[in-house]
Amino acid sequence: MKAALFGLCLAAIAPAAVAAQPAGPPREVRFSGTTAMDSLCACLIDAGRSAAAQGRLDFNAEVELAGSGQSTDVTARIWMGSAYSIGRINFAGHSTINDSTLRRAMTIFERDRLDVRQLRRSLARINDIGVFEPLTLADISMVRRDDGVTADLTIALRERKRRWWSVSGPIVPGIGSLRASVATRLPPWGRGIFEATTYAVSLNVIGFAKPFLALERPIVPGQELLSGFSVSPALSPKAMLMHYGRTHVAHGIGALLDYEVDDPLAVPITSTSQLKNQPLVCVPPKPRLWWLRRGAAVAVNMALPALIP
Repeated sequence: MKAALFGLCLAAIAPAAVAAQPAGPPREVRFSGTTAMDSLCACLIDAGRSAAAQGRLDFNAEVELAGSGQSTDVTARIWMGSAYSIGRINFAGHSTINDSTLRRAMTIFERDRLDVRQLRRSLARINDIGVFEPLTLADISMVRRDDGVTADLTIALRERKRRWWSVSGPIVPGIGSLRASVATRLPPWGRGIFEATTYAVSLNVIGFAKPFLALERPIVPGQELLSGFSVSPALSPKAMLMHYGRTHVAHGIGALLDYEVDDPLAVPITSTSQLKNQPLVCVPPKPRLWWLRRGAAVAVNMALPALIP
């Protein structure tokens, strides 16, 4: 039954999706009965996802509610708007890392359709570099061009401090030793694999062994095979190879277990009752088996550190 309702919703908004006039007339969908609100929310969330994937920045909807209980009747008016493409991607606020490294981390490029999901994924990959404070969509400013179908993006970056320290220990007794490190990123220099900012020099202590220095390059999205390694005279070639393998296994498993949850959708609603102009908030459902994926991610984070030699 729900699949039929989703099909009805998409069929209703399809003509508007093809049109390139954001100010054109809206398309209407109607639901009735006790499950009308749930069906409407599912329809709107599905339409919102479609609009985000197609770069329809002017997606909008409003809902009119009449009746209650068995006689509930809801009508949604949906505006899809024009599909936008990316004109230019600019970065601001960075001084220690090259634009080329940031662009390699992106999964969406200039002249591509402005897919919001791919844009979120690109920001997550830039976050994985570890040089900047966490980025969200709020850190992106957008300027629409006069053609009405192209938008330029500027991503505002905030660089982290160059030095940091960490202390960790085994969660389960007997599987590892206390670890402590003090690290600093190298000064800006070079490009590609020789870009010094993506490297860190650390002083490490494992258990009661002597401290040792290590030159590390964490996983750099877009340069995965040339990153995720640690070099130290105190470690054997076998130990360094095991560290490289462990880092890439953790990165790969983390990518497989990761999932994205859409933001709630707030839609203006008018009613014939006294509750006028109260927004309808539709909360997207979590992905299937999300609890299993989250539990597996926690288990991986607990188990893999024990593999570090």
